[in-house]
Amino acid sequence: MGYPVVHFEINTASQPELSRFYADAFGWVMQPETEDYIQINTNGVCAGTGEPGIGGGIGPSDPGDDFVTFYVQVPDVAETLEQVVELGAEVDMPATEAGRVVIGVFRDPAGNRIGLVRA
Repeated sequence: MGYPVVHFEINTASQPELSRFYADAFGWVMQPETEDYIQINTNGVCAGTGEPGIGGGIGPSDPGDDFVTFYVQVPDVAETLEQVVELGAEVDMPATEAGRVVIGVFRDPAGNRIGLVRA
């Protein structure tokens, strides 16, 4: 069994505009967590399938550096970062404690940002 995707983030310098866009487009509920971060509740169930959806967030980025990241839940973030580096990835953020979780970010061989999380 593979590791699940458990969270996504949209990083942008235009948080208010994108928050309104996604709320209006998909009915997502925006819940400000801090001055810089907005939690996204996708209402929990994927329409048409009955399968659970995942939540996300909208965080800051530098102007012109907007990006989307999905987070994969793994048992050990530091160990998984070592493994993906051996497979050709580059670490963007090492394993870092962030409240109740440990997160890390790498760029895959094509340059895409992928997050890792251990809850």
